[in-house]
Amino acid sequence: MTNSPPDEFQGIVQPPVRVLITGGGTGGHVYPGLAVADAIERLAPGSEVRFAGTKRGIESVLVPRAGYRLTTLPASGLRGLTGRARLMFLVNFFLGFCRSLWMFLLWRPRVVLGTGGYVSAPVMLAARALGITCALQEQNAIPGSTNRLVARWAKRIYLGFGAAARYFKEDRCRETGNPVRAAFLGAAQPGESPPAGAGKNLLIFGGSRGAATLNKAVAAAASVWGTREDMRILAQTGPGQRQEVADAFGPDPACRVEVDSYIEDMATALLAADLVVCRAGAMTLAELQATGRPAILVPFPFATDDHQLRNAEDCARAGAAVVLRDEACTGEALVALVDELLNDTPRLRAMSVAARGLARPKAAEDIACDILRLAGV
Repeated sequence: MTNSPPDEFQGIVQPPVRVLITGGGTGGHVYPGLAVADAIERLAPGSEVRFAGTKRGIESVLVPRAGYRLTTLPASGLRGLTGRARLMFLVNFFLGFCRSLWMFLLWRPRVVLGTGGYVSAPVMLAARALGITCALQEQNAIPGSTNRLVARWAKRIYLGFGAAARYFKEDRCRETGNPVRAAFLGAAQPGESPPAGAGKNLLIFGGSRGAATLNKAVAAAASVWGTREDMRILAQTGPGQRQEVADAFGPDPACRVEVDSYIEDMATALLAADLVVCRAGAMTLAELQATGRPAILVPFPFATDDHQLRNAEDCARAGAAVVLRDEACTGEALVALVDELLNDTPRLRAMSVAARGLARPKAAEDIACDILRLAGV
């Protein structure tokens, strides 16, 4: 990715470009917004990018850590609501809409970009009411409920997967791929191997909140993996099961094991891995592809419209991953599949090359360029 603005943005004296990015709840909605925000600041130095999210979502940690201002709003989900929860949704939507109006009147952005999550709905409705240009970034092949709702207010819709176009007005869609942060781009090359004697590096993670199925399988596999001297294992469990998984390996496993609640520097962890075991969220796949990592994908079976299975199958057809269904992900099955792949270096290299072939390294820059055009730059 280039570190300087394209020619069309150079030498132009403009008032500060103000862009608000809204979305949250999970890293899959927050990280693409951060990648686009960084790209906007590279392309238009002096621009002002802010975020809107909730106090409970992971955006409350990730956004300030990245150096951006976050406005928090009340919000709650759209699906499966009954009784009191439905009333709370309506109250939170109204309060979020009103606070968004006030935020926009005080700090009027030229463009509002939604990246998904229920908080984006009242924000984008308020932007629409004030005549502020709206755009949407959809990560998955099958859009979530909120993005299907707010798409009617979006002038532009940036797609991670072209298959999502059938859910929106196609004349508004741009297939850009999913934006990833610069740290994931251009570091390790496909097929690179660790130094002789260094052992194989296995990375296992279940997203920002962890994954109970993966944690259970890793704990069950610990009796085998813990005796292996030719492996290094980094497992992310989420906050609730870290100690349980760590204890399964015992006090002194032969392999080097690190069990963390959350991996802050995921780019470094991915680039060090020979093989990755993870869920199949759209942003996880984009990061795997950007780094060229072969993977065993265990789709979350309760994702909206089973979109993770669709994501995983697309990668498997390209030769970049192997799919292990959630109900089949036992300790025994995971040990067998990990051994099969780690003992087949040519196959790992082919998977790595295939993953790189799916990558869209300029997605963040392409989206940022278009947002700047929408902003009149």
